[in-house]
Amino acid sequence: MDGIQQWPPEVVQLIQQFEHRIKQLEKENIELKKRITYLENKLKAYENPHTPSSMQRFKNHTNRTNPTGIRGAPPGHHGATRITPEPDEIIPVTIDQCPRCGSYLGNPIKVESRTIEDLPPPQKIKVTRYNLHTYICPGCGNTVTASHSDCPRVGDLGIRLLTHITMMKFHQRGVIRRIQESLQDQYSFQISPKGIYDTLLRVGKALMPEYKRLLKKIRYARWCHTDETGMPVMGKNRWLWIFRTDQNEVAAVIRPSRGKNVLEEIFGEEFQGAMINDGYHSYRSMPLVQRCWAHLLREVDDFNDPLEHELLLSEEMHRRFDKLKDFIGKDPPREERLRQKKKWDQELQKIVSKYYDYDDTRVKAKYIKHGLGSWHTCLLYPGMQPTNNLAEQAIREHVIMRKIIGTFRSEKGCDNYQCIASLLATWKLQGKNMSEELEKILRRELCYSSS
Repeated sequence: MDGIQQWPPEVVQLIQQFEHRIKQLEKENIELKKRITYLENKLKAYENPHTPSSMQRFKNHTNRTNPTGIRGAPPGHHGATRITPEPDEIIPVTIDQCPRCGSYLGNPIKVESRTIEDLPPPQKIKVTRYNLHTYICPGCGNTVTASHSDCPRVGDLGIRLLTHITMMKFHQRGVIRRIQESLQDQYSFQISPKGIYDTLLRVGKALMPEYKRLLKKIRYARWCHTDETGMPVMGKNRWLWIFRTDQNEVAAVIRPSRGKNVLEEIFGEEFQGAMINDGYHSYRSMPLVQRCWAHLLREVDDFNDPLEHELLLSEEMHRRFDKLKDFIGKDPPREERLRQKKKWDQELQKIVSKYYDYDDTRVKAKYIKHGLGSWHTCLLYPGMQPTNNLAEQAIREHVIMRKIIGTFRSEKGCDNYQCIASLLATWKLQGKNMSEELEKILRRELCYSSS
């Protein structure tokens, strides 16, 4: 640096300017790194291994089955063509005279068939008066009132209309004012928003006994997928829990707590099955658990520029997941399942010990360690999945409803939602016709009840 004074003044000045600029850039670089770190930490609140796919805002759609990341049908997809249904009516379309010269055409030389599917014209509301006769039994003096399968004992709306309004609200995700407009436009039926709300409450009350029976079935399931998400009630956050059994019975409950007391309430002391969950600490009180491999793989894949051991751990866990899926897909006998579970549990213990010594994989190894003994529980139950995707699928509908309604505006509305949404989801997953099942229960509870 001492020899720099011997250089020409203009060169010295230029070097000094560069040195000053370098110091400025170094300072800016430090500030930018701090800013990047701050923004990355802030982004982790929305993008992290525990963020559901439906909530991810900056998803990378590339994966091993879709390396390009382009959305659409997978390779080899053949598409689908609708099957032409059998016609309910056949209409011959004929013409007698030529539209050009007026000559009579005689017999046709060919017939072209076109099968068209269309809606019938909108029906108007049918108004029926039921004169319910009351009698006094001459034998015992009992007062008897006749009943009819289409006449509810309470209210002035028929069973089919109650069913239709309920399906518009819960299956079609309609808001009450849109339901009011639709009933007016299609059927010339006038009803106030308050009337629709009261109608839904009446339906929920009729379904409540069936909902309570559904909750009891949860306790006797072989296994149950469980998940939870926030669900505001009157502006205050609560938690919607979803429970999905091996028989596709789905129950939703909304509680102020996200703690294990909700699990104790729902499962009671009778539950002897297994639970599939994402590893949230409230589930650790359950005796037998299958930890979700989808969450595990997202955890080990959570890196930007992977270090050597991060990449090795990720590849190792993906290989193990593929082997697990391949093994249970062959439906091996129970003895072989038990041997394989013991072997793989021991191998996972060694993996934890190996990767716990490295700084870049210690947190991920700790995540695996917390679930030791619970990563291969599915081997004990033929048909059980090693992921909690079924619960996340079941809870997705409630997430959409939360986006639509924002918050429940009353406790009654909250309780009513749990009941109706649970039963509709159960019937749908079990392949039943939701409208028919709903109508069946409403007839039983509202029309056949005793006076």
